Amino acid sequence: MAEKPKLTYDSYLKITPLLECQEPISEAHDEHLFIIVHQAFELWFKQVLHDVDSVRMLFYDKDWDNIPLHKAINRLQRVVLVLKLVVEQFHILETMPPLNFVDFRDELTGGSGFQSLQFRKIEKLLGIKDNKREKYEDQDYQDKMDPNDKKILLEYPDKDGGGTLRDVVGIWLSSTPGIDDSKFWGKYRQNKEELDPLLDESKYKTGSWQMSQRSLKGALLIMLHQDKPEFQMPYQIITLLMDIDVALMKWRSTHIHMVHRMIGQKQGTGGTKGTSGCDYLRATYNDNYKVFRDLFNMATYLRPREEIPKMTDPTGC
Repeated sequence: MAEKPKLTYDSYLKITPLLECQEPISEAHDEHLFIIVHQAFELWFKQVLHDVDSVRMLFYDKDWDNIPLHKAINRLQRVVLVLKLVVEQFHILETMPPLNFVDFRDELTGGSGFQSLQFRKIEKLLGIKDNKREKYEDQDYQDKMDPNDKKILLEYPDKDGGGTLRDVVGIWLSSTPGIDDSKFWGKYRQNKEELDPLLDESKYKTGSWQMSQRSLKGALLIMLHQDKPEFQMPYQIITLLMDIDVALMKWRSTHIHMVHRMIGQKQGTGGTKGTSGCDYLRATYNDNYKVFRDLFNMATYLRPREEIPKMTDPTGC
């Protein structure tokens, strides 16, 4: 029986093939940097997908008491840190003067960061809906992707039936202990119309909410009782989901400014109709790309602690 090869740093991490993945197609010095930064993006995107998908499955089809929130918190914290890190990587790319980019940019025509399958999967896995996206050159974003990648995106992540992270979080929030405490909500409302979207179904239907009315009530209940031991970890989950949104919006903002610095108003390398790459990116910097916008909006309904009535539902806290 052949002896098993000894494990080494190189063999375990596949360093040799990894370092052979940088293949510039021009003689420009800074193309090497351009390739490495984007490959590093993709490696971190892979980690984000790995962690977000695992958190989604921690919540999927489980009762409130059976979700290991400590695991979810740890992994979501890591996602936030990774997203902050990839934003900082843009600043490394900015050490390349625009003229240096011009030296090899024409060689990249047909390829574009827009086509990153992993970034699109992150957006879909979190919960961004296709019908809420900006069109690029009057086409759905999927039509600008490689045909094989488009097929993957059309089925992702619904193919396994688990839904998106926002879907499973919404179901979890709708089961918040104490959510059906009518006496609590009656006292907290105190004839103030601002709470109508959360308590009046007809008013809820007139809004542009992402989650169910019941999920919104659960989120508000957690925020109001964040000091109670029972709700401290749920509150951390809510905070981390908003942190992910903030990190992704900073990614978009930093990307916009970096692209503007590098190419001005030129067409993106993946474009065909003269659309400014920068203008398209600006169009995506809006609340439709904020996955957990509803959680941010819950701050509208918060009141000082002394005005929060005690809960009376025995299943609450």
